[in-house]
Amino acid sequence: MINLHAIGIWQQLSVIIDAMIAAVLGSLIGWERDRAGKSAGPRTMALVGSASAAIVAIGAVMDVAAKYGDPTRALHAIITGIGFLGAGLIFTDKRSSGIQGVTTAATVFSTAAVGVAVGLGFQVVGAGLTLVILIILRSTQVIEKSLNRDS
Repeated sequence: MINLHAIGIWQQLSVIIDAMIAAVLGSLIGWERDRAGKSAGPRTMALVGSASAAIVAIGAVMDVAAKYGDPTRALHAIITGIGFLGAGLIFTDKRSSGIQGVTTAATVFSTAAVGVAVGLGFQVVGAGLTLVILIILRSTQVIEKSLNRDS
């Protein structure tokens, strides 16, 4: 039997630190969505990022320390869970005969990727991905507003 209580305090603290880093990065992404008047703001994105980071970090710690975990299995669970969350964000608006929430769902998925990166020890990648996400969201919103004014 594996003694999971043998996981060191420093390893546990590293999981918490990764979750906190991912929460901050997720909050930045959520702040941009909130500023744009979209759903899934800072709290939601912070939770998605921190939970994703914690799940894969725990899997990685268990893999190394207890020879029992596998962070890739955790990745599969995150992708599945985020898929359900994202599906709940997408809806059809009968009045405008369009679909709403696809960008928000994609942003939730991207925020989970930030959390996964941080949880696996790629904090710089997580920060860089956050920057890429913010640039995409901001630049495309500016372009869309410009095109809507012209038409």
